[in-house]
Amino acid sequence: MGGDTFKDDVVDEESSRSSSSSPCSCCFSSDDLGFKDDVSEENFTNFSNHVTDLRRREKAYQEILQSHDLLLRTSKRKLRQARNEILSYTPGSWSDVKLSDYNIPKTTSIMLVGPKGAGKSSLVNKITRVIEDDAFLLDRAQESFGTPSKGGTYFVQEYMISRGGSASFCLYDTRGLSRISSSDNTSMIEQWMTRGVLHGEPVIWASDSSDLKDRLIRDGGTGYERRKVNSIIFVVNAVEILKSMECETSYASMITTAFNSPILLFKDDKPAVVMTHGDMLSREERARVRVFLGELLGIPPHKQIFDIPESRDTATAITICNLLCYSLQHADKNFVFLPKKNFTISKVGGGGLTKWISLLDIISIALVLFMALASIWFVTHNPVSGQKLANETQQKLLKFPSPWLNNLTHKAKPMRRFGPKRIIKGPNLACVQHPKSEFVPESEPISIDLHIARRLWFNEEQVAEAEPSFDWRTTRRLWYVE
Repeated sequence: MGGDTFKDDVVDEESSRSSSSSPCSCCFSSDDLGFKDDVSEENFTNFSNHVTDLRRREKAYQEILQSHDLLLRTSKRKLRQARNEILSYTPGSWSDVKLSDYNIPKTTSIMLVGPKGAGKSSLVNKITRVIEDDAFLLDRAQESFGTPSKGGTYFVQEYMISRGGSASFCLYDTRGLSRISSSDNTSMIEQWMTRGVLHGEPVIWASDSSDLKDRLIRDGGTGYERRKVNSIIFVVNAVEILKSMECETSYASMITTAFNSPILLFKDDKPAVVMTHGDMLSREERARVRVFLGELLGIPPHKQIFDIPESRDTATAITICNLLCYSLQHADKNFVFLPKKNFTISKVGGGGLTKWISLLDIISIALVLFMALASIWFVTHNPVSGQKLANETQQKLLKFPSPWLNNLTHKAKPMRRFGPKRIIKGPNLACVQHPKSEFVPESEPISIDLHIARRLWFNEEQVAEAEPSFDWRTTRRLWYVE
């Protein structure tokens, strides 16, 4: 994989490094590059490409070993600085965009994905101990022991990481990937990435037994908030990867299919990868597994693959802090922001003009409503202006009297009628006198009280005191006829 054992006439030309810096035959095998014992003409044709691959693998191998040595020499002071940096994080604080123009989530969600038995629940407990700076803190996540077929996580579990009393980010432990059906893995991941993750939600596969489905449905369902996934940590077992290097297994094919699924991508960014159970391997074997895993998944092994074994030393704690910093930075970088109402003309298409038109309509309606409400408020809260408006209206009515008002202010003439005369008993409505004036000459204009005129006009009881044969409509019609 990451190296080769050539014949003497082949190795001398391409391997100029010292034996201490080269992985040699203890780290890589010739089958990884496709060479056999015999060197054919076809192999010599592609020899330059294989040499380039070999040098790249050797370089990655050396970088991994050097980074491991640096981690072993890391002081506790740097660990405290890395922990404080994570504790000072707030959603969006490590982003380069203008936060005022976007809706930032209250809590950044990091989801753990990986095969069953890879160590996702164990990783949650390790992260909690490092953040809380307590090596003897009780486990928050339920870990499984023994064969992967026993136990495991069947419900999505949410673990808040508190920061000064507030939750800056949270971890979601999920059910392990299925080795039987890749369609179950695809549908499960697609549901998490599109709908979000919910604490206590059961993860049901189509290949599950009916009894297991009934139990998961019966025990599932909580009132927690559903959150959108902002970052992903892909967890794999280093021992299983080493077995896949020696002979092809379904484990490598399963993680490759799941990891390279387009639904797991955030734009062009792939998830961070955590390699667990490295304490069961030697230092060189762990480096080989990281190189092989990097080529298998198409990511840089010394930058995006984090080796976190089952140990509680300073190097492991620093690796956990580096993992969290990487995940939080990419979460802030790849937030699927929902822009606020930013009415700007779009550079592509004609959507910007439509927004401007709708904005102008809204502003026009708002101005009209505001002016109407302001006028009503001014009239109701300013009695002087209201009385002035009433006086002006009264003067206009006196200057241009209407016919019905003229009937109320002038003496009624005798009506012509055919047949016997009938006397209508009732009040004299021919002349309406102002209540404050005792006598009004005929030559002078008559002062009119609109309230009294209106009351006499609409008071049906006073006008209807005529004989029973006259109803209100007849009285009103006779009133208009002069």
